[in-house]
Amino acid sequence: MVQVDAGGTVVQFVPETARVTVLAEETTLAAGRVVAELGGDRFPATEAYHVQTTADGVRVRYDDDAGTTVRLGEAANGATLTVSVANETETPRSVGRLCPLAADEVAFGPATQLYRHGYQSWTPTAALPVEASFPSVEPVDVPMMTDVDAPQTTSHCQIGLADGDRRLTAGFLDHSAYVDRFDYERGDGVESLTAVCPGDGVSLAPGERVASAPLWIDASRPVDDALAALAARTGERMDARVGEWVPTGWCSWYHYFTEVTAEDVRTNRAELDEWGLPVDLVQLDDGYQTAFGDWRTLAEGFEDMSSLVADVRDGGYTPGLWLAPFFVQEDADLVAAHPEWLVTDGDGEFVSAGERHGEMYGLDLTHPEVQTWLRETFRTVVDEWGFDYLKLDFLYAGALPGERFADVTRAEAYRAGLAVIREAVGEDTHILGCGAPQGQSVGLVDTMRVGPDTAEYWTHEGESASEPAHENAIRNVLNRDYLHRRWWLNDPDCQLVRETTELSAAERETFATVVALTGGANVFSDKIADTGAANRTLLERSLPPVSEGTIDGIGRTEFPDRLVCERAADGGRAVALFNWSDSAETLSLSLADDECGWDAFEGEAISVGGAVERTVPAHGCLLVHVAPASNRPHALGTDHLAGLGSRLERVAWSADGGEGRLTLSVDATTPQTVVVAVPDGWTRAGVDGAGAMDTCTVTVGPGPTTLPFERT
Repeated sequence: MVQVDAGGTVVQFVPETARVTVLAEETTLAAGRVVAELGGDRFPATEAYHVQTTADGVRVRYDDDAGTTVRLGEAANGATLTVSVANETETPRSVGRLCPLAADEVAFGPATQLYRHGYQSWTPTAALPVEASFPSVEPVDVPMMTDVDAPQTTSHCQIGLADGDRRLTAGFLDHSAYVDRFDYERGDGVESLTAVCPGDGVSLAPGERVASAPLWIDASRPVDDALAALAARTGERMDARVGEWVPTGWCSWYHYFTEVTAEDVRTNRAELDEWGLPVDLVQLDDGYQTAFGDWRTLAEGFEDMSSLVADVRDGGYTPGLWLAPFFVQEDADLVAAHPEWLVTDGDGEFVSAGERHGEMYGLDLTHPEVQTWLRETFRTVVDEWGFDYLKLDFLYAGALPGERFADVTRAEAYRAGLAVIREAVGEDTHILGCGAPQGQSVGLVDTMRVGPDTAEYWTHEGESASEPAHENAIRNVLNRDYLHRRWWLNDPDCQLVRETTELSAAERETFATVVALTGGANVFSDKIADTGAANRTLLERSLPPVSEGTIDGIGRTEFPDRLVCERAADGGRAVALFNWSDSAETLSLSLADDECGWDAFEGEAISVGGAVERTVPAHGCLLVHVAPASNRPHALGTDHLAGLGSRLERVAWSADGGEGRLTLSVDATTPQTVVVAVPDGWTRAGVDGAGAMDTCTVTVGPGPTTLPFERT
């Protein structure tokens, strides 16, 4: 037996039986075989083997017809397993599943919470009781919302199981070669768990070797902590693109949809100028093209894209454009001219990508002529028209199972297409992925939509968890929060704050709070002229973007109900508690004996060691800014929903005799409102600190602002 002990996670491998056992504190959590499929055969297929200790772990090499090799190692305080096989015959062999672990013994019973990570942006992601499932999607939407090659009980990229004190988190450390997943069977709990790298039947030439992605296993940490560690290690390995610029701005989609005109874009850009909101982006969405696939054939009114881009730039905004480069509608000119460019099934028929404008298909991204077409299309969009922010939608169509020009896996085909686009547009063009396979996009996109589309309503009964809805969007944003700034910048989709939707004021506040405290992209999509003063204020309070927040409860519940954004400069934090029920609930937050606070929506101070209790409407939230208590003036709360978070860069206090000075340094392009506690014995601008929680409201920034106070 060989063994790896990675900080409390023990993985044992018995070469004679090719069985793996995962233990924590001497308790077996999962056990099963290593399996590799090649040419219809399963390996390892012999008991003869050699063991070698290497600098990065242990290698077991079998003397079978595939030279099967199993590697055990460590990464990010977890154990790793990799299986590889070679074609040692004289004829090509097809690659089936590569499974570093196919567990037929799993010690997680009926009380297990199972964290299931969805395939692409819109696929639901959350922890559910093991016996529960998300509602099925309509058959016509299956290719659009799910991985059609996977069973219904599966989790893509990573999975988490928690049953009392037992927890097990597993994930692959690289997603560039496979649409990898974790298939599981349910009965009295979890009955089996198989980590799968699908070979997609690609041909392995004589003498070539193929390896699974490294399987990473952690049984020592809570699921949320383990997922964060896994995402960080995977992002490093795959060269994740995590930039400093976070998209903020306006998008045409949720008001104009496909009826948008160039004049609509210009009008809203002008409204933005008058508003003075500190945002960077104006993005044109669907509606400018004649068909999906015919991206350079423009609809009436959009013939002069360069002029529209110039008008956007004249306002000081980044011009953005939506397109779906891998997604083609059946009546597009491209289909008639180049049917050989599409992914086909074994009978030569086009593979369905679902229905939108009639039947939709996926481009074969390995075809040399398709790659040339992609280069030409994106050089037109970026170099000729002038867009340098691109929202790429329906990207899953590039990873559909089927036959292609090149004999590669689905993941390799998909990444080849994205790599062509990245090369064509350059490193400085910002790419947002949407409707995209998640792990397979790491390193090629800058921002990623992590949930379904939002909508003008909270939810509609009977619809699947992939359909557009505020509830569906929020579910994924919370449960994929750990990917933010590890794989990319998260995109929660657009805020909708206008009063003409079905959304309640509480629901709009909740979405704004989630956006503000998690620190991802912040784009809104209302007609600006229809956005009233109160709703404009809500948008203003969510800007500028902070670095990140932390979700409490990933891996334990479907809708985590606590979100925290730390303010390192002074030890403060913003705490949001959510009421996800369909009726009003009482929420409360108690402060520590050395803390005070500010109810950010009610505008009331909370005394040292006090508590706040509110009746919160359905789908609403309680938002409290918490600060360390002090006997001298200090920052208490802010108008910014996240309490400014990372944007408050420095807090300094100096005193000289009867005077004191509080300096707040804010990283923002516009002034920010801060609520300052003025304790007993201090005064400023007519505020006499006659009690521990008297306050004054001040405007600070950009940059450092010094506020004078006097002793009374």
